[in-house]
Amino acid sequence: MTDRHAEQERWNRYWEHGFVTSCSGAFAGNYEGTLKTAWEDFFAELPAGARILDICTGNGAIAMIANQLARARDLDFEIHAIDSAIIRPLETVREDRDLLEGIRFHSQTAAEATPFADRYFNAISGQYAFEYTDESGCIRELARIAAPGCRMQLIIHHQGSLVIETSKEELRNGDLVFAETRIFDAAKAMIELVGNARSPAQKQALAHNPEAESRRLELNQAAERLSQAAQTSPHPELLQLALDRIASAYRAVATGPDTALARLEAGRQEIQANLDRLQDLMAASRSPEDIRRITAALAAAGFDTQHPEEFRHDNGPLMGWLVQAQLS
Repeated sequence: MTDRHAEQERWNRYWEHGFVTSCSGAFAGNYEGTLKTAWEDFFAELPAGARILDICTGNGAIAMIANQLARARDLDFEIHAIDSAIIRPLETVREDRDLLEGIRFHSQTAAEATPFADRYFNAISGQYAFEYTDESGCIRELARIAAPGCRMQLIIHHQGSLVIETSKEELRNGDLVFAETRIFDAAKAMIELVGNARSPAQKQALAHNPEAESRRLELNQAAERLSQAAQTSPHPELLQLALDRIASAYRAVATGPDTALARLEAGRQEIQANLDRLQDLMAASRSPEDIRRITAALAAAGFDTQHPEEFRHDNGPLMGWLVQAQLS
């Protein structure tokens, strides 16, 4: 499997869990505060009936903001949301589901090769999106499908942002889960031992089995380390998720070891996919030099670009680069 294909599979698994944003450790639910306001201001300047394209949409966080504003102001936007990953937001998203209605989602549609007609869109949006594409191919395609005067707003990962700092912390917690405590391996060994004790006599024997006591101690020590780390970590979500998935698997032993082990493995894969996604996110962060290169490429494709800005959430944490442009 190529690196690009592997990356795509990681995002497929991530969006399948129904997260609305790509930064679930940094935000709960959809984006809020000045981050949301920046998008509301962008969409509010569009005329009624505007055609909007949200690239690398995931489960539609930014498209939902456009949809909410359009409903509130009776603007009747035509909103298209594309992602090269497999996305099924109408089936997987659990929050603000009504805001998904009316958005035209296009799964497995790359921003470098869209099915849309030339000069179709009046606005293009992308948050933590453009930097995951083949940037030169994406710029060419966006220039093709943008109508004259089309406005574009991108928020791009900044190498010093809160999102990147959060990701570093979550990756450190991932090392604690998989490399240091190996808690999923300890849980698997314990579930196999307990699950294979079917008769009352076998279950009674476990109480005096040195191997069972050793495995129980190993699992309890690993769980205690994760619990303590979760109490002090500024971003404990991944640790809490690991503990929750292991507890859920252990409870399922009563229904049979196969069910419990399947549940445990699903939890392991969920957390590993999230960690792999965070590695992709780290690689997508952009430096000032990168942003200058991107704005130059946009200008060469016919976009008039404003000076990119560092964007901060509620005048506090740095969230990314704000890049605005308009097709000549």
